[in-house]
This record gives sequence, C-alpha cells and structure tokens, in this order.
Amino acid sequence: MKTGTYLKIAIVAALTAATVAVAPAAGAVADGAAPAASAPGQASAPAWHTSLAGTLSDNSALFDIASAGPNAAWAVGVQYIDGISEGVILHWNGRTWQQQSAPGVPETGVWHAVDAVSASDVWAYGWGDQNGEILAHYDGKRWTQVPLPEEKGYGFAKLAAVPGKVWLVSDTAINSYAHGVWQSTPLQDGVIISAIEARTSHDAWAVGQFAYVGRPSRSVLLRWDGSSWKDAAPAGSDLRITALYQESARSVWATALTPYVENQPQQTKVLHWDGLSWHDVTGPVGGLWANAITGDGKGTVWVSGDPYGYEGTALYWRLRDGVWTSVAGDAVPGGQTQSYDVEALAPTGRTGQFWSVGSYGLITGESTSAQYELIQRSTR
Repeated sequence: MKTGTYLKIAIVAALTAATVAVAPAAGAVADGAAPAASAPGQASAPAWHTSLAGTLSDNSALFDIASAGPNAAWAVGVQYIDGISEGVILHWNGRTWQQQSAPGVPETGVWHAVDAVSASDVWAYGWGDQNGEILAHYDGKRWTQVPLPEEKGYGFAKLAAVPGKVWLVSDTAINSYAHGVWQSTPLQDGVIISAIEARTSHDAWAVGQFAYVGRPSRSVLLRWDGSSWKDAAPAGSDLRITALYQESARSVWATALTPYVENQPQQTKVLHWDGLSWHDVTGPVGGLWANAITGDGKGTVWVSGDPYGYEGTALYWRLRDGVWTSVAGDAVPGGQTQSYDVEALAPTGRTGQFWSVGSYGLITGESTSAQYELIQRSTR
C-alpha cells in the first residue's frame, strides 16, 4: 500500500555525498545548490527556494499540490499529533502558506490528493480510520463533502478535475462525477492505477501497472476519448509508470521506473507521446526515483522524486529545448537534514514558476530523525 512509503524516514545507502551530484552526459548541464554562472547569451538554470518547511508536527508530509494561478494553491498531506494522524490542507494566498481555514473542511486522517480547476473549483480526496474515505469540494467560500461512488478504493486514489467533471481513481475502478452522477469503469484484476491527468472532459489519461501472480508485469496507460478508456501503453513495456503530465492533445509526458532487480537501484525513465507513439527521452536523467512530472505547456518539463542518496537536497531535472539540466533544491536551514522527497509538482499559473511538495528528514539524535512537510518554488 502506497501510504507505507509516505511516512518513511528514508535511509538509502546508494549515495553518501552531502549534495547529490549527477554526472552530465553530452548536452546536459549539472548545477549545484545555486545557479552556476552563465556563458554569454545563455540563461542560468532556475533555483528552487523553500517556501514552507517544518511548521507542522515532527511526523508530517505532503502528497499533492494544485495551483489555480500565482495567488491560489492548495497542498494536502498529513501530520501526526500524539500518535494520531490528522489530515492537512494548506492554502497559498499569494503571500504565505496557512492551514485551510475556510468553513466546512471535513476532518480526516489523511488528505491524499487535490486538484483545482480554478480558485473557486477545488477538489480534495482523503481517508481516515473513523470516517472512511472522503471527497470534498471547495467553491471559493466553503468546503462541502461530496458523496462517493459505489466503487470505492482503499487509499490508493488520485483525482483529476476539469470544468464540470472530476475523476477519482481507486484500485478497483476509474470513477467520474458530472452533474451529480457517478459513472464507474471497473479495472481488470491486477491493474493498479497510480496517477490520472485530464486536459478536458473528453481527454484524460490514467497510468499504472499490471501485476498478477504467474503473469508478466507490464505498464498500463489508458486514454479517455470522451466515450471509453482505451489502451495506449508502449507495446511490450515492463516499466512501472509513476506519473504523467498532459501538455496538449498530442503531447503527453510520463515518468517510469525500470523493473526491480535485487541489489540494483531502479532507473528512472522519461517517456514522451507525440500523438502517435511513445519515445524514450530520458537522456542523462538520473540520481532519483522519479514520481513527479509537470510542465509549463510551452515545452518545458520538470521531473523530480525521491533521490537515491539519503543525504543532500531535493533533486530536480528540467528539459528545455531538448537539453536536460539537473538542479539541486534549497537546503532547509536549522539542522542536519536528509532524505528530501518530492511527491508532486505543479506550475504556478502562467508565471513560469513551479511548486513542489513532499517531505524532508531532520536528524535529531545519534540514531533518531524526524520528518517534516516541504514546499519549494522555482525562480522560473
């Protein structure tokens, strides 16, 4: 179950350098924590600065983020207080991040997914031991709990929202909600959907993996054409798709991991669909298990996730004009930090800047550490 990895204190012995360093291949630019000096006529790589860190309890994490422009964003996750989980919704008002104080926010143990059509059309999904699964909608003034479909999940769900419609994906079905009515498409046994993205009510993608005892595993990519979900996965691929970014009707990007091999780290892959077929565009991307991808809709793509090493800052990769650039995230001040993990990325409207959310570890003793929420923003 995915929630087991969310609240980990990551001790991964793949790299031990204080800052993650990725050797660049031809055409790549490797950057440190600060932007390197630029050659004449060449723009420096953007920096990532910490916007919020360590304000929640000492066992907290953020799992998803949605932006409705530079002055409105929502990040969701969990914090533990006296051993009891408490769902968290943070709101960005253009100046600061604060816990959501709008009326009607349901109480739950975890807020797991969020998406925003606009500042007055926001959806969030979560669950708790006492009240089960919860879907809530924000109309710009207050939050309202929305009835769930009959085909519920078990904490795996992601959601995607467009004007007039929202999709909620569980480990049993792909559900859509429009005009007060739920429709469900059951999933084949062995299929687990890890992400869903929607551009319009007639164009959406769901990605994941098929794994069943005695049968070969394979990647799963399903496309919604307005009437049904159709298989659009690369033929014969055994990659595990982890995240998706839908740039346009004929441009879709995905992150994936190579199959697990004992004593070897899984490698990140970046795939691009050009409207006809999938292509491997990974290039020099490395140093992390990628599970987050987004872009600006103009050809720039960002990738991040969980770095191999337990020391060092968050690691981001940017693709622009066919060139991959590695960029180190900001180090959180105030102690020895480790295990930076980015769970989700989102653009801040059309500003050219981007948000990331996740968690970081703080060493508190000889053999103890604490985990805190993390939000970073790129300079452009």
